[in-house]
Amino acid sequence: AHNHKLSIFDQKLSFTLPEDWKLAFSEKQNTMFSAEFTPVSDELRDWSSLFCVQGFKGLADSFSPETFLDSIAATYEESCTGEITYQKLGESDIDGYSGFTAIIGCSHMPNTHKATQFNAKSYSSDPKGEIGHYTAISGEQDMYLLHQSMRGEVFNAETPPLEPANYREFMATIAPYGLSR
Repeated sequence: AHNHKLSIFDQKLSFTLPEDWKLAFSEKQNTMFSAEFTPVSDELRDWSSLFCVQGFKGLADSFSPETFLDSIAATYEESCTGEITYQKLGESDIDGYSGFTAIIGCSHMPNTHKATQFNAKSYSSDPKGEIGHYTAISGEQDMYLLHQSMRGEVFNAETPPLEPANYREFMATIAPYGLSR
């Protein structure tokens, strides 16, 4: 496994990735940072596993981590053409910073991507099931969102592939997270 530390605005976020993962996309704007990692064998437009780190400048005082995840789940639901899964796992402490974790998924998610500088052509495939473990962390000034997600066969929302009973095993190669100055 490889330890990573990203400087995002005024803080450093640390995590671990398996050796066979790569940085697939990174973008920094004035108030937002995003980095997406996939296994070397996956393409960003058609991934089976994804780890995403995002930073939102100045939002720590605007939302609690739980409220922030509520808004992420609502946005996710807008894209979902199947059933949404939103299971709150509860509060967490990341190096003294307040966090909240949840499982968010869609049983039937369209897999359509527009052409970008990273994907020369637009792309569309059959819908897939998509689900992940999400952690929102309220930093000193900024809000951080980390999620590890999987994409695969369409699933039934009654029996999702990721649940409170098995998420720790799913997260074992990425966690624990760290946040420092």
